Amino acid sequence: MSVRPFFSILAGIFALHLVPAPSNPATLNGTVRDSASRAPLPYATVILPELRRGDHTDLYGRFAVSDLPAGPILIRVSYVGYRTASREIIVPDAADRRPDILLSPSPLTLKSHVGMPRPSLEDVLEGIGREPRENVFHTRYTDLKSYRFALGGTQTLYADDRAGAHVLAQIEFDGRGYYRNPGRIAQDITAYRSRHAPAQRFGMHPGVIVNIRSGRLNGRDFDVGPLPLEWDARRDYRYRLVSTVQMGDVAVHKIHVKPRKKRRPGLEGAIWISANDFSLVGYDLRLNKRGRKPLGVKELRTYQQNALYYDRYWLPVLQTVRITTGSGALAEQTTRIGGYSLNPVLHDSLVNRDPFSIRPDATRRGAAYWKAREDSLETAQRQAVQTLLETNTVPHGWKRLLSQ
Repeated sequence: MSVRPFFSILAGIFALHLVPAPSNPATLNGTVRDSASRAPLPYATVILPELRRGDHTDLYGRFAVSDLPAGPILIRVSYVGYRTASREIIVPDAADRRPDILLSPSPLTLKSHVGMPRPSLEDVLEGIGREPRENVFHTRYTDLKSYRFALGGTQTLYADDRAGAHVLAQIEFDGRGYYRNPGRIAQDITAYRSRHAPAQRFGMHPGVIVNIRSGRLNGRDFDVGPLPLEWDARRDYRYRLVSTVQMGDVAVHKIHVKPRKKRRPGLEGAIWISANDFSLVGYDLRLNKRGRKPLGVKELRTYQQNALYYDRYWLPVLQTVRITTGSGALAEQTTRIGGYSLNPVLHDSLVNRDPFSIRPDATRRGAAYWKAREDSLETAQRQAVQTLLETNTVPHGWKRLLSQ
């Protein structure tokens, strides 16, 4: 059973039969910042030690920990080059305030090249264009011939345009995928379930590739021109180097992107580029007003965050797609990608087929099936972490992070 193209399917979530749902449990949202510059700190580690829960900040320094009990909770934040900070917060009061966690630099561990003069924007753009690495935002490396990966996530329909609003419907999914140069990718959905509403159809795109440049939405096709990382995109976009931040041992440039002409459909937002080899670290891009208007939506936005594997490959670990309709409803899909196995031998039958499919074992399951497997994903994650800690191919820094 093939899955239909992304944008028409994502829009199909609005066709679900909606039923009322109970209020969402408390979620702590916050931002980790440098205490002096107030700049956000990406990839900081946020731990709630008493609950054995945590998160990592995204490219904007934001974190979120959900399903929290009411009462005082200790939160501990650490980051390379900074002193670890601890503070007590009160749930649900802190969940409403979205607190900032400020970290002070540690002279003993701060990297020596932090604070050095930033490169010119021209140097960064020249580095990006010197060797094109991106095809529809999918990272490519000449020595990375293939890989397997695991994926899982949710697609949620909210009552209004706030991600924390009342949930009307939600679908959960998990699966597996395969990639092989030059640019062939296939994904299988192996399990899914519906929450808050009966699922009449699968109704979603569980992709690693999200092409915001072109697609079909609300019965209309659209094409906004080149992606900001293509070699010829500089004639259509303006770039501005905003900051250079430190992510572990790697410096990363943040660049703002806007169309050169306001009256043409285009993309705007930010991209993050590795300073050592100009690979894509992440992006947050949305259609501009000229691009959104014909589609009848208030927002069409996609965010991707990559992680550095084996000190060499920036590969996707998180993707979010948001569509806000003209009436103010919000559909959001979040996909988490991991469990990478690099350069395995992949049979042609795995990649020479439709990019998205539901495998025979992905038929809809009953309540008893899911109740017996409620912790299956957490169990798989714990097993994956233990496997990584035991291997000799994972850098020491990653092992230390995993063990925390």
